[in-house]
Amino acid sequence: MIPSKDLEQIIEIATKLAKARNQQYVTTEHILYAMLLRDDFRDAMVKFGVQVEEFTKDMLEYVDTKIRKYPSPCQPKRTHALERVLNRSYTSVMFSNRDTLSLFDIFISLMAETNTHSYYFILKYGIKKEEFVVFFSKNHVKKIHQQEEEKYYEMILNQYCTDFSKLASNNEIDPVIGRNSVIEDICQTLARRNKSNVLMVGDPGVGKTAIAEGLSVKIHAGDVPSYLKNHTVYNLDIGVLLAGTQYRGQFEERIKEVMEALVSKKKCILFIDEAHTMKGAGQGGNGGTDFANMLKPYLGRGKLKVIANTTWEEYTDSFEKDRALMRRFYRITIDEPSPKVAKQILNGSAKYYEQFHKATVNPDSIDSAVDLSVRYMTDKRLPDKAFDLLDSACARQRQQEIKDPVITKELIEYECSRITGIPLEQLTETKEGVDLSKIEDKIREKVYGQDEVIEKVMERVYVSKAGLSMPNKPIGVFLFLGPTGTGKTEVAKQLSNNLTMTLLRYDMSEYQERHALSRFIGAPPGYVGYEDSNLAGGLLIRDIERNPNAVILFDEIEKAHPDVINVLLQLMDEGFITSSNGKKVDCRSSVIIMTSNLGASEAEKNSIGFGSLERLDEDEKAMKEFFKPEFRNRIDVVCKFNKLDDLTKRKIVTKFFDELAVQLKPRNIRLNIDEASVDLIMGKGFDENMGARPVARTIDRCLRVPISKLIMVDKDVKDCKIKIRTVEKQLLLRLSKDNNAGEVKEISLPI
Repeated sequence: MIPSKDLEQIIEIATKLAKARNQQYVTTEHILYAMLLRDDFRDAMVKFGVQVEEFTKDMLEYVDTKIRKYPSPCQPKRTHALERVLNRSYTSVMFSNRDTLSLFDIFISLMAETNTHSYYFILKYGIKKEEFVVFFSKNHVKKIHQQEEEKYYEMILNQYCTDFSKLASNNEIDPVIGRNSVIEDICQTLARRNKSNVLMVGDPGVGKTAIAEGLSVKIHAGDVPSYLKNHTVYNLDIGVLLAGTQYRGQFEERIKEVMEALVSKKKCILFIDEAHTMKGAGQGGNGGTDFANMLKPYLGRGKLKVIANTTWEEYTDSFEKDRALMRRFYRITIDEPSPKVAKQILNGSAKYYEQFHKATVNPDSIDSAVDLSVRYMTDKRLPDKAFDLLDSACARQRQQEIKDPVITKELIEYECSRITGIPLEQLTETKEGVDLSKIEDKIREKVYGQDEVIEKVMERVYVSKAGLSMPNKPIGVFLFLGPTGTGKTEVAKQLSNNLTMTLLRYDMSEYQERHALSRFIGAPPGYVGYEDSNLAGGLLIRDIERNPNAVILFDEIEKAHPDVINVLLQLMDEGFITSSNGKKVDCRSSVIIMTSNLGASEAEKNSIGFGSLERLDEDEKAMKEFFKPEFRNRIDVVCKFNKLDDLTKRKIVTKFFDELAVQLKPRNIRLNIDEASVDLIMGKGFDENMGARPVARTIDRCLRVPISKLIMVDKDVKDCKIKIRTVEKQLLLRLSKDNNAGEVKEISLPI
């Protein structure tokens, strides 16, 4: 309880009055006489119809003549009657939910002290308590309450809201660049007579909250229409409103207090961040009224201006299902800014990051932050993701305590690599030290007989790394045609390994039915799993979202259902694919590879009448018959895989044998094979219709299994030599140990 300054002065005057007359006590009569000396109290008495001059004269006469005086001066004390008056007035004000005690409260309490001369004089001049209370309520309490309410409402707003205008006045808000048209639309909506409420809808990170902050900056600077000048923007914190509520109805009371405070204060704009949280907030388990329903009357009246924001997903789930709430807002779509505008935004805010991190930001680092974030951070939106890169790079320099750090393009590239998991050498188009020709040679070392295919694939990689590729397309879209076992899948594996890209492989034989499309891109509306965010995305959507820099392999594409193939058209042409619930994922940094065996069987048939010429064009003919023109038109390169010749077959056998030798090396087992054995395995393992895959099975049967048995039976097999040789078309394994040259074991191998 805080006594008013007027009351403190009255008590001081009464005390001095008693002390000057050598009176031992300060009585209620002293207080009443001191009140009659106040102009505001005298005016109130005159309005009530009291003869103030006579009233004052009688009180002075009583104080001078009727109250006992003492010969010597003393410090007067309050009487019990006066203490009761003060306590009664304190209690009354406390139960009326007021913070300030006024002299009128003391006067009303005096009228309750009936055994005093002050009460006698009050009655003498026709002052009745009931009538004066009514008069006091109409003329003075209202004013006092209004002052107290202003203080109380200010406290409420400070407790549950953040004052954006105050932050703007303290230069704690970054400038908003490139959003003038949106702010103008908001100002126009706020000028409406009714339903002057704005709902900003956009993807996370596009700057919806920053626009509200930018409006407060413009209001502070006076750069707004006259009807918005001197307005205050309050950001409501719904979490703080909910925190600590212990009983039903407490949350509703807080909301009502906040709303009434805003309406009472006037010239206020309420900003609600993440407005979808209004739905269900404070509802409880028994279906009580939530925040959204309590807000509706204020939204429709036009007495309160509200700016809210939400994402498209939450807008669909919350606002579109509550038409009564949606009709009270004017929707403004907030699109992602272009890279050009994003660079302007970062350049305008760079100084704030320099001041905070005590660093220098180079202009090329800002360009790099925007370009790399657009290319590789596809799950976020501009300008937020570019700010993340810049801030993270500054924080790393600050963490390392580098004196006078400079944020360069290289630092931005490093942070992008760390955040996305993409190797550093893959982030730049002309990175020094990256020799693509060496990568091409490494792929040729693993894939034999398909040099032309490898060259075509790497040509698209060269174009992409040089920065000359189409900006809104994948690195390359390839269709691999050829018989099984010729290395189509192996090229994709080696490409991903050597370019340090994730391999996403999909066996299209699993998507032969139409309903399998829901596993690919998510369940359609009305089906099980559509509402579930974990299921709605689909396998392909989730994989690309987690690995935007990948080699995407659709193995045996001809086996997929036509609806599945049609879904890939957007992926091949624009570098995007959309899930059933509208989510878009970016794969412009990926390589798209499709394999097919179309025409392989027809190509094996010999033409009639002209020897043994193979029908080499059968695969391309089958491809044109199977795939529609719009699908073929989106393929960058159609790669035809050659049949394996004898030299290639020999290299493949040697490759498989070398892999086995590497596996045996940790056991100190050295493996050798003669040329005759290579020819024998090649003759037994290769099939004209099945390619190289049977070779792996042949080596498993002839070598891997017998050697494994030997190791497991004779556990001391180490530091030995294994020689594979052929005698009369029979494979023999010769085992000799280095520590005992005379001990030799020879085993016949199955073939």
